[in-house]
Amino acid sequence: MEPVRSHRNPRVVEAARLNRARDRRETGKTLIEGPHLLEEALAAGVVPEVVFALEGDEATAALVGRHGLNPIIIDRSALSRLAGTKTPRGPVAVIAVPTPRMRAVRGLLVAWGVGDPGNVGTLIRTAAAFEWDFGHTTGTADPWSPKVLRAGAGGHFRIGVHGIDSVDELVASGYVPLATVVAGGLPPADIPPGRYSVLVGEEASGLPAEVVAKAAIRVTIPMPGGIESLNAALAAGIIVYELSKPGGVGGGRV
Repeated sequence: MEPVRSHRNPRVVEAARLNRARDRRETGKTLIEGPHLLEEALAAGVVPEVVFALEGDEATAALVGRHGLNPIIIDRSALSRLAGTKTPRGPVAVIAVPTPRMRAVRGLLVAWGVGDPGNVGTLIRTAAAFEWDFGHTTGTADPWSPKVLRAGAGGHFRIGVHGIDSVDELVASGYVPLATVVAGGLPPADIPPGRYSVLVGEEASGLPAEVVAKAAIRVTIPMPGGIESLNAALAAGIIVYELSKPGGVGGGRV
């Protein structure tokens, strides 16, 4: 097949539009970039609609060939239009955003209005690492944007990614809402056993007061070093780790 040698090729232009949130919402599709994300998607049973790969990328050709797909060969100008990184390596694939899977998991990590894509991706990666699911509210960065997908490092395809409307919805789903606060909460190690939804707010402002008020428990990470607060994703990782310890105070499967 002759390589696509123009970034104005109609198929490239159509796919590149998925870098915009509006087009992702309207089509229900997104872009994944790089061999690792493509491998994770395929392993999870997500079959791309189209895969773009550079000429000579035999590894991608072999990978998608095992799934009955043939990549569209592109040059670097076309790859640069598709990819969201400064030095793209490819491949880039178009996928339909998967429908969330309802799973009997030990917990749900919820991004409540977290606007930074890197933090959202890291939260998803953290949830996947400890076999939790992930929830997100209005005001949170699009969890299926290419930038969040890269930060998630494949975690999206290992867990359920759910839209959340309210604290009441979490309670109705069997989760005990746990609000992360800078001060005044229980240390993570003192949280009793349970099936929790850990609520994480925007790094600068934290959780809305009305959300904290509805939470059953508040949690604060002790910081003897005197630092005022931690990065949102880092703080969430510490809490989820503590609650996931086998045999620990908050750990164990439910």
